[in-house]
Amino acid sequence: MSDQQARNLEIRGVTKTFGQVTALKAVNQEVRQGEFFTLLGPSGCGKTTLLRIVAGLELPTTGTIILSGRDITALPAARRQVNTVFQSYALFPHLSIFENVAFGLRSRRFPEAEVQRRVAATLDLLEMGAMRDRSPDQLSGGQRQRVAIARALVNEPEILLLDEPMSALDAKLRAQVQEELRRLQRRLGTTFIMVTHDQAEALVCSDRIAVMNAGEIIQCGTPAEVYDFPRSRFVAEFLGAANLLPAKRAGGGVETGVGRLRLEREPVWQEGLIAIRPEWIKVGTSEPAVNGVLATVEDIVYRGTNFDLTVTPGPMRVRTNAFKQFAIGDRVWLELPPPELVILED
Repeated sequence: MSDQQARNLEIRGVTKTFGQVTALKAVNQEVRQGEFFTLLGPSGCGKTTLLRIVAGLELPTTGTIILSGRDITALPAARRQVNTVFQSYALFPHLSIFENVAFGLRSRRFPEAEVQRRVAATLDLLEMGAMRDRSPDQLSGGQRQRVAIARALVNEPEILLLDEPMSALDAKLRAQVQEELRRLQRRLGTTFIMVTHDQAEALVCSDRIAVMNAGEIIQCGTPAEVYDFPRSRFVAEFLGAANLLPAKRAGGGVETGVGRLRLEREPVWQEGLIAIRPEWIKVGTSEPAVNGVLATVEDIVYRGTNFDLTVTPGPMRVRTNAFKQFAIGDRVWLELPPPELVILED
């Protein structure tokens, strides 16, 4: 595979303005062939606008979209090797599942034999062949999603775009469909680009995540990279829970509101923030050798598989296994391991 092919999609300097509002600010990003790539961010951050520009449903104010080495910036949506699955699924209620999937091919006047072959093969791939004669209202939410994906895949796109594809599902079904969608993408090898505001969804599904805020991609990496090593306060807080400790640089470590802490490396700033996830803090009854904090339990939330403790000083949130029993007012020792303390850049 050439380097150009490996970069299935290139977004170069894409800016989008709507009147006085700047939705995207000179976004640069590449998406690799065959990866599951996710644009993650809060409402209004520009992720859907960027997806629509890739789809050809919006034109950028400035910038270029390159697909497999070809400039497609001005190419109409119908002529791009890109298909979109919208969050509403947009299935035709009066058509059978087979006819829903066949609609695009028929509108492009494909030979009937080719329509039959491609639709049947795609439905079988998504394990929906047995339901080909049903109508959309006879399907579950997860099944309707698969039909919407089948309708996009039958056109054999280079890239499949998914706009909040699980927002209409209840929590239990959403968790099931997340894993199913990830397995499907791996089996197909098609490039998927998904837009979501759901952090758990992004972590489960993605090869890489681009975290967006205020029209910019502020960090991109594997799920482990962006979760374990957030670069900014926004990423630390938006992707999961994080304890943020104001700190001052002091002789090989930092001074914080919970005491002096040793780090694995010195921060570049004199004053800033360090972050640590609640699940990375160890709780015990004896003082640890490094970065020990004597704390008091102020609140306890039971979450089935674990307890969330709020402790002072801090306040900090700590996550413990459900078999560890604590009571409000207990004095406990916390260990903040140096490898788990992340130095934020802002």
